[in-house]
Amino acid sequence: MDDAKIINRQPNVAIDKAVLFSMRNLPLLEQGTSYDPLATAENLWVNIKVYASGGENALHAHGGEDHAFIVLQGKATFTFGDGRTSIVGVHEGVMIPKNVQYKFEADEAENLVLLRMGGGARTEKGLADLTPFGTPKDILRQTSFADGSVKVGNSKKNGETAKTRIYAKGKYFAPD
Repeated sequence: MDDAKIINRQPNVAIDKAVLFSMRNLPLLEQGTSYDPLATAENLWVNIKVYASGGENALHAHGGEDHAFIVLQGKATFTFGDGRTSIVGVHEGVMIPKNVQYKFEADEAENLVLLRMGGGARTEKGLADLTPFGTPKDILRQTSFADGSVKVGNSKKNGETAKTRIYAKGKYFAPD
């Protein structure tokens, strides 16, 4: 799969049938982050995230979404609003209920590859209004930083996501 296909990937939408998705041949990065949709149903969405370094560096909470991260490669240090920290490594994960504040930082030794699953009670029906990474926009609008400001995808508060994405030539997660 070439990089252009990953950049423009659309979620596999599940309305009345099961859908399959793959994480094979996901491009790794020299800099920046990627956040790609895998599958979206009305109340559940699955994404794959890759971080060269950094992470989600500002304490924030998702008001309309319970979600979980599973580390597929690398490791990350999660910090929670109550002050706890935890290092999460390969084949480990963290579940974050709605309104729980958190942030994380990738260990820079290798790319951090995360499987992210989210679900929540929707304020709107259907799948017509999705973000580029497959999350319903009514859910995203309920995300805020610890200081009360609303989270914006390209904000410098987001750390690595504000940097230009540079792919690592010839390096992929789970190659065929």
